[in-house]
Amino acid sequence: MDRVTGGKVAIVTGASGAGLGRSIALTLAREGASVVVNYRSDRERAEDVVDAIERRGGQAFAVAADVFEQEGCRTLVDAALARFGRVDICIVDPGGGWHPEPVAELDAAGALEDLNREVAPLFYLMPLVLPGMVERRWGRLVAVGVHPTKLPPAYAYNVAKAARAQALLLAQDQLWGHGITVNVVAPGPFGPIASLEEAVEQCDHGAAWRERGDVSPQDIAEGVAFLCSDAGRFVTGCTLPYLFRW
Repeated sequence: MDRVTGGKVAIVTGASGAGLGRSIALTLAREGASVVVNYRSDRERAEDVVDAIERRGGQAFAVAADVFEQEGCRTLVDAALARFGRVDICIVDPGGGWHPEPVAELDAAGALEDLNREVAPLFYLMPLVLPGMVERRWGRLVAVGVHPTKLPPAYAYNVAKAARAQALLLAQDQLWGHGITVNVVAPGPFGPIASLEEAVEQCDHGAAWRERGDVSPQDIAEGVAFLCSDAGRFVTGCTLPYLFRW
């Protein structure tokens, strides 16, 4: 894989947990990007991710910001610009909750909150990061969605994820001429990586990676890294699915 061009800066939202965000942050740093590790409340875990990146020769720093709120997104982008001077890659991970009730018993308030949490980060972040990408004629937007055919049994969640995907992918035509790609990674349900140490080992393609028995967050992070690399520069409007065995 071609490395992310040196000097590129990536915001990874929700990067302090045990899921996709952390693995994506580690992997983009491995590929040469400077990474803004966003977290909502767990500063210690976010700083641990930063430390892991820096120990491996990368650049990163942590920013507390609620990406479901407009002011939180502004805080996040302002911090990235103050530290690195630009934002080239924006990864939107956190989204809606889990309301599994059938349509006939729908919790409308919960469903609408899911919808807002899936779409709001995109709507808040795009006007903040896109002008710079347009000016430099280079940018990558990637959102985490849901597998397009192997859907979970949660109507409201699926609707919200579909809205997120369309909110991003419908921007394809407007952004393609400016050198900006927009894509969705779309996993089915997956398990977390238990520890930061194992996440680093998987990122480095060590034993934990070679011996994995199913798709892990690292598999999805590798897809994100490809979409953000020079090798992926002609891929836009894509929904990249990951199918699990179990």
